[in-house]
Amino acid sequence: MDFHLLQLMIENAAKQAFDGVRLRYPDQKFCGYALYSDPDAITICPAVNSLENLEKLVAGDPGDAVYYRWSPGEWDHEFEGAEHFQDICRILQEEARCSHSTEARKRLKEEIYEACVLALENMKIQGYFYTGNDPIAVVFTVRGGETQSEIDWIGKLNTSESLNEFIRWSDPNT
Repeated sequence: MDFHLLQLMIENAAKQAFDGVRLRYPDQKFCGYALYSDPDAITICPAVNSLENLEKLVAGDPGDAVYYRWSPGEWDHEFEGAEHFQDICRILQEEARCSHSTEARKRLKEEIYEACVLALENMKIQGYFYTGNDPIAVVFTVRGGETQSEIDWIGKLNTSESLNEFIRWSDPNT
């Protein structure tokens, strides 16, 4: 699999998915953009959160405000635009079938996750996520599988203040 091509495909699909949400909901302000995968790295899905949804969730459960900010499964536009990732998911599933050794499969998963992060990072560099001074959460996560890499990913995709918030939330002992 050509890593650079995969990254470009993911970036293009993410822009299409996120732009679709922006167009469908022109009156909403958005405070979160995410891509997420599964522990087998055979799917990639988008999620977008509106400020209105975040505020509603936090008002109902103020103690979990940080959780709602960083958890795409709670976002109001989770999975919207997933159709833009269908071809990518088919490719990932085929690649997984062809990876017979445990080590080859592990390397492939790491490359897929890194391609997602780099696609989001490139969008960040292009100014795609920032439309003002409001903090935007940009997330890549693996559903159903905790990973030590998540802190590194959050650090690449967000401000140092946001990273510190995420670290305090994800590891209360810090």
